[in-house]
Amino acid sequence: MAREAFADRNYNPDGTLRSRREPDALIKDPALAAERAVRMARDGVIVAYDGSEVPVRADTLCIHGDEPTAPAVAEALRAALAAAGVEVKGLARRQ
Repeated sequence: MAREAFADRNYNPDGTLRSRREPDALIKDPALAAERAVRMARDGVIVAYDGSEVPVRADTLCIHGDEPTAPAVAEALRAALAAAGVEVKGLARRQ
């Protein structure tokens, strides 16, 4: 089992994902998504859309590949996590 969080989605103060019906549901700015990913990995928090901090435990980070900004977001996340000293690695497979 791996816990997943979303670097490119906004969260509600209760830790649920912001509805995609809301205009601010997706984080399309690569720098902002990267900043959020580092906070999740390093500090165990995500900042909700209202500015509150929500605890989060994530083993994996999801990026929505159906968004045109996905490649730029992925590059920014990788660079920011490396700069923050966060090791990026694949999940171990069970045999």
